[in-house]
Amino acid sequence: MKHALATFVLACWAGLATAADVTVAVASNFVTTAFKLVAEFEGETGFSVAVGHGATGHLYTQIVRGAPFDVLLAGDDARPAMLLANGRATETRAYAVGRLALVSREPLTRKTAAEALEGRTVALADPIAAPYGKASTRAMERLKLDTASFRTLLVINVGQVATLFDTGNADAAFVAASQVPFLDAPEVFELEQLIPGIPQHAAFLSRAVGNEAARAFWDWLATESAQDVIAASGYELPTR
Repeated sequence: MKHALATFVLACWAGLATAADVTVAVASNFVTTAFKLVAEFEGETGFSVAVGHGATGHLYTQIVRGAPFDVLLAGDDARPAMLLANGRATETRAYAVGRLALVSREPLTRKTAAEALEGRTVALADPIAAPYGKASTRAMERLKLDTASFRTLLVINVGQVATLFDTGNADAAFVAASQVPFLDAPEVFELEQLIPGIPQHAAFLSRAVGNEAARAFWDWLATESAQDVIAASGYELPTR
């Protein structure tokens, strides 16, 4: 069944790739920003871009299995490095630094996190597949949270986490700070003191070598125009 699903996914992407000049795989936390970037890039260059998104770990697996992506905008620095090491990427570089936040429907002030979350439903992403899920588990450890004291909703990626919170199916959620402006969250607890910035790296994939549009997109990501969009979306810019 897993093999059949993977085959189906690859077939879908093969069809989509023929309809665009560049195919870009995007980590869930960065999707909204990616579409802003794509709109500007297409407007400036005339090239067309197809975007696929999901948990970074799942995107990595699809790429290894042959999904026809040209560029990966990952939610971590580990998967791009792995793609470079195994020959599936020719270049990597930092493009953004993300932050983790805890959103809640009830005030967290004057309470410890453990007291505020007791008996409630808390959503977070899968720490194995999603970098923001991994950061969430580190935050819970540093907040000394006992998961037996609240209900945990574990989903595939941080995009689904935000949806659970937005639809009222979670009382609190560990999300990307870039998602906060789109959520009706009465209380936002910044976790910068516990979890430092999350480095997000991009990979120029081997199949894109010789693709003029893919190279143009890769180079454009480092321009001031692209950097302005990324910074305005709630991300820090990596130091060069």
